Amino acid sequence: MPSSNKIEAGISPEAVLDPKRRSQLVPVLRIPEFVIFAVSQAFSLFGDKLDYMALLAMIAFFSSRFGWDSARAISYLSVVVALPVVLFGPLAGVLVDRWDRRKVMIVCDSFRTVLVLLIPFLALLTGQFLLVYFLAFLVFLFGLFFNTARMAIIPNLVGQDKVLGANSFLNIIGRVATFAGMVLGGLIVDWSGWLRLGIRPAWTAGFYIDALTYFVSVLALLFIFKRLAAGEKRTDLHPAEVELFIKQQSKMIQSVKELFAVVRNQPAVLFVYCSIVLMVILGAAVVVLYVPVIQSSRELGGVGLGTKGVGYVAAIGSVGLLVSSLVFGAFGHRVKKHKVMLLCFLVMGLVAAGLAISRTFAPVAPLVFIAGLALSPVYIGMDTLLHESVGEEVRGRIFSTRDWLLHMLFALAALIIGQLTNFFSSRRLLLGFGILVVLGSIAGFLLTRRREIG
Repeated sequence: MPSSNKIEAGISPEAVLDPKRRSQLVPVLRIPEFVIFAVSQAFSLFGDKLDYMALLAMIAFFSSRFGWDSARAISYLSVVVALPVVLFGPLAGVLVDRWDRRKVMIVCDSFRTVLVLLIPFLALLTGQFLLVYFLAFLVFLFGLFFNTARMAIIPNLVGQDKVLGANSFLNIIGRVATFAGMVLGGLIVDWSGWLRLGIRPAWTAGFYIDALTYFVSVLALLFIFKRLAAGEKRTDLHPAEVELFIKQQSKMIQSVKELFAVVRNQPAVLFVYCSIVLMVILGAAVVVLYVPVIQSSRELGGVGLGTKGVGYVAAIGSVGLLVSSLVFGAFGHRVKKHKVMLLCFLVMGLVAAGLAISRTFAPVAPLVFIAGLALSPVYIGMDTLLHESVGEEVRGRIFSTRDWLLHMLFALAALIIGQLTNFFSSRRLLLGFGILVVLGSIAGFLLTRRREIG
């Protein structure tokens, strides 16, 4: 699923292995403020993933208690996760550039601490998900503003000459925190030991620990920013700037139309945007339809692993993704990228179909690892094709529109797929979408066999 409350900017395998970049890590690690900042943000990122796992466990709990449809509940959660970026992504940057970024980060994590604590309390008190979704939306919205400020303040912490090393270290530690959050998060929210400690239901512990990670972030930021100059920031928006921003927003449709004219004239760009559609369909189907299958018991047609199983699956897929990132980064320049991407879509469609018919975890583990192997070349290939084929004058619009479109389509696809569970079982739908992606990749091979794409 698209991440909307933490920017997890990718770092290429070549960049990690680059001796020049490695050598730039040492100076930033000698800056105490930056080290504290990086570690506190790793805690915060771990909390983000733990929060998501706790939400999934909460959905499973209420689904078993009140007979709610897990797939539909997760589809609504997917919309909530994506909506802040779709609605407020551009505005966040405009405002953060005029506010004191230190205060933005502290205020955002302070609010997230309180909101995350409220989620389990209100969910158990009311038994209604509408209020929970609203609170979750606010958590992800504050996360959007927090992350925008976080990325913008890094040069103030380390200096302009050390930004490369700082970003490298933040990416590395961020990936570790993400992996730990998915794996340990599932174990935390499913651990029966919480019941012996008086924490009931067990999944509420996930929210309490998440709130603690945000609070630790606030304390660390308060300590760091005492030594960091605020810089000159305007706290107001000039009326002319407001009017200009409104005009820019009103011209979005026209801008998108112009952009699609560029897409039609560039086969590589058109191919990437079609790939986004396939990736969104497959990703939304797996998140909405297969997560409940992992969580639910075998008596109900699931795999019977609970929420911790979601963490296991994510971890296995992450290993495959890392392996293929290293391999494709080293040898990808020797092959046609669009053919590799289509082959990967074919494989992922077959994996989705295989997951739909798997009744135990034994075949699930290798299938998910294969899916991870196939996913990384798609991401790398899309970025590379755009870099190679798009001119400097429209490159910014291409990438920003791609990210916005990705979030919007994912939310829409998740919502539609969730409603389809009223008519079909999750396994049948996943099988159908897997076959659809397979057919889409075959059609892609036929349509591009005589075209030079990349």
